[in-house]
Order: sequence, then C-alpha cells, then structure tokens
Amino acid sequence: MEKRTILAIVLSLGVLLGFQYFFPTAPQQKPVSERFVSPLSERGKNRAEPSPAEENFDRNQVSGTQNQSSQTTIPVEKGETVIVQNPLYRAEIETLGGQLKNFYLKEYRTDLAADSPDLNLITVSGQGPYPLSGAASIKGQWYQDSRLLFEIPEDSRELEVTSSDNSLQLKAQLPSGEILIKEFIFQPESYVFEVDYSYIDQDGMIHKADAVKLNWSHVNKPDEKKQYVYSGILGYSDGEIYKPSKKEKKMRRQELMGPLSWLGYTSKYFIAVLLPPDNAAIARTTGSIERIDATHLMTGLQVNQNNRLKIYVGPKKGLLLQALGMNLEASIEYGWFGVIARPLVQLLHFFNKYVHNYGIAIIILTILIKLAFYPLSQKSYKSMGKMKAVQPKLAKLKEKFKDDKSRLNKEMMDLYRTHKVNPFGGCLPIVVQIPVFFALYRALMVAIELRHAPFFGWIMDLSAKDPYYITPLIMGATMFLQQKMTPTSGDAMQAKMMLFMPIIFTFMFLNFPAGLVLYWLVNNVLSIGQQYMVMRQTATS
Repeated sequence: MEKRTILAIVLSLGVLLGFQYFFPTAPQQKPVSERFVSPLSERGKNRAEPSPAEENFDRNQVSGTQNQSSQTTIPVEKGETVIVQNPLYRAEIETLGGQLKNFYLKEYRTDLAADSPDLNLITVSGQGPYPLSGAASIKGQWYQDSRLLFEIPEDSRELEVTSSDNSLQLKAQLPSGEILIKEFIFQPESYVFEVDYSYIDQDGMIHKADAVKLNWSHVNKPDEKKQYVYSGILGYSDGEIYKPSKKEKKMRRQELMGPLSWLGYTSKYFIAVLLPPDNAAIARTTGSIERIDATHLMTGLQVNQNNRLKIYVGPKKGLLLQALGMNLEASIEYGWFGVIARPLVQLLHFFNKYVHNYGIAIIILTILIKLAFYPLSQKSYKSMGKMKAVQPKLAKLKEKFKDDKSRLNKEMMDLYRTHKVNPFGGCLPIVVQIPVFFALYRALMVAIELRHAPFFGWIMDLSAKDPYYITPLIMGATMFLQQKMTPTSGDAMQAKMMLFMPIIFTFMFLNFPAGLVLYWLVNNVLSIGQQYMVMRQTATS
C-alpha cells in the first residue's frame, strides 16, 4: 500500500513538473466584459454623457487612425536620434514621432559572451510603430505623433540624467496652428520615466491635451518562446492579474474598459509597463495582437489635472517592483505557491550577500530546507526501515492468501499493528514537502538574479541548462542510488516502475535551469546520507 501511494506521489510530481515546464499555464481570467466593462458602467451611472474626448476615443481604432478632419499632411521625413542616459539604461528617442527606438539596460547583457552588448528591450523591427508613439486630442481632434517630425533644442542631442527634473521636450507644428509638445521626464537612478502631452495655442498659451493615447509594440524573439514562462500582455486591475484569454488572443482587437493599475508587456525576466496616473478618471485600454509574433498595446485616458503617463521599462526584481507600489511585483509569477516562493527568493538574496555566489546560496538554502524538514524525513526513513524489516513476512502472507484478498488485508493490518508499522508513515512527510519544492522550483525558474549568474567551472548561467548535462546525469545517478536504498514491495512490476523514475526525471531535468538541478542534486545527496544513517541505526537496534 505504501509503495503504491509513493508511486502515485512521484508520478504526480513528475507529471506536474513536466506539464508546468512544457505547457506553462496562466490562471483562469474573468471575461473582459465582467472585469473591465462593469467598473466603467458603474462609473457611467454618475455621469449624464461621455465627454467629447471619450467619444473621439471610441471612434479611433487601435492603430490610432484619425477622423478625416484631424489627419495631418506633414510629409514623412527622417528624424534624428536623441540619446538619453542614466546609470541604469541608455535610451534612443527618434524625433520622428517621439518614438523609443532602443532601450539598453546597462546592468544586463544579451548573452554570456565577453563582448556581448547591453540588452536591448526594444524588439520592433521594420518601420514600426515603435514603443511610445501615441496620439493626443486637441480641441476634439486627434493627432498621431508618429506622423510628426518633432524639433528639439540644439543642446538636447544627448542628455545625461543627473536630477529628477531632467526632461526632453519635443515640439511639432500642427496643421491647425497649434504646437504639440511631447515631453519626456527622467529620473537619475530609476527605470521609471514619464511622458506628458501639452500644446501651445495660437495666443502662446500652454494647455494640457484633452486626452492622450500611448502605444507599446513588441515582437516576440524566438528564445522567448522557449523560456516556458508566460510572455505577452499583462495587466493588473481590482487586485487581479489580467492576461488575454485564448479567445481574446484570436481577436485582432481587444477593448478593456475600466480603471487599470498598470498594463504592459512581460517576458520571463523583464517588463515594459504603462502606469496611468493615480486616481485617473477612467483608464481606457485597448490591446491588439496583429500577428502571432507581434504584440501591440495602446492605452488611452481622459485628461484630468495630471495626465502624465509613467512608464517602467526594466528587470522584474521583486524588491525593486515592490518599492514602486501599484502591485507591480505581481508581474513576477511564482505560481500557486507564491506565498512560499517569495520568502525563499529573499533568503537566496540574503545568503548571496555573504557568499557572492548564487550557486552556493542555493546549496545553503537547500541545507536549510532539509534541516527544517529533518524530523519529518527522519520519521519517513524510520518507517521505511520498519517496512523493510517486515517485507519477508509480507511476502509470505501474499503467497499464503493470494486467493483471498479480504483475509490478506486483515493479516497485513495485524502484522503492521504487531510491529508498530504505519504503512503511510513514509509518504505523508513527502506530501508535506511537495508545496515547498514547487515553490522553490518556480522561484528558481523566474528569479532574474539567477540570469547569467555563474556557479563554478562550466556552469556560467544558473538560469540556463547545464551545457554538458553533467549535473542532470549526476542527479539521476543519486536518484537511482536512493531508489535502490528504498525498501521495495513484493510487487515486481511496481519495483521496476519505480526504477524507471530516475530515468524519467533525468530526461526531464536535462533542460531545466542549472540552479534547479543543483537544488535537487544537493537535496538527493543529503537525503541519501540521512537515509543511510537511519538504516544503520535500524540494523543495529
């Protein structure tokens, strides 16, 4: 009975691991109409009519097409590139449209090569649209800035951000006579910056735009599809994460209506997210998946006293996102056991401060977890030892009462009571540890701190697979040794199936992150040592 239970647990563990690895799933989302239209409808009860800006927004498609009366006739010209830098990033903004052409993270490289360039989070190819192109409503007319050639002061070709008031102002003449101002406001030690739209009327007075929309475009890289972690549109509203449903993904256009904390594009380790102003009247958001490999977002909002849109473009580091507020840390998807995974990641950071090696930090964390579960593991191994002692008697009972199942079960229960053996004693402690394992599995899978983090020797990236498959093979050998040490039942078929588990796990772990394989390997070695000690004690007692 015990072996069947353990077999079921191990098989379940393997199935869950494999399923999460090869088919990462997202939590079920409520329909768009429930989650976004309803809040808007409730707010709509307090207003007699929508504002002109809202009506114009409704008539514009995701692509930002304008009404015939508001289309510009400015010819498309080649713009200039403005370089903006702070200690964290190097941004390149094109004066044609005020678009973000490149955004290089100085602390992250593209790959492990010595001459690898800084990682660029802008992946749009061709003619765009590029991120942060948008549109502004001025006196009821919408103007696409991607069609405008902005002018900049002569001394603004390069901007080194040294204070929180550093900004870049782009100005463009509109056919109506007004001058559109698109302003970028940067911070010196932050991945957050702001975009603000205003205009100068013909009398020289500065006004806020009536309403604004902002675009973010992304083309999926081939390696993003192989990360086994969700990449795509991600948002947050009413305390819940939003992801497009399968039905929505088939649509060329989505309309998400209601107040949003944030919305953007996420990958395994990085996120570009648009943050509407605090207490914005209504945040109207539309998203469109034009092709399988491309994602386009357009956020729009009615202007109130503060119509600046904040943008965060950078790494998904828990403490960093948590400090920004707005529940941005929810973009790091730890899965079902996030409440356990988050403190485990914090422990990894703590250990790394002293050992300066995340591989060693994983080993220390593994030892700590093993010590925490030591009493349960000890109980499990002692139960296995007792089971091993009664195996010969069980075999005789099975042979004697092979044609009488009810009598066999009764005799087996009597045997367990006589020798004080709990047939479930060996598996229940394992069940308790499964949530911790899955939490750590997910934590190591998504923790950006492990990206390009070396261990030693040939393992130069704990977030990637072992390039020579050495650790998975050693891990499989330790599983096989542990399996041989574990008492088997009299069922030969079950015993053979259990011996196949190390092979299955080894094959599954070949492409797992080296950090996760390291955890499993160290845990196996510690378990073998503990099991050996218990077996010796059982043999001498």
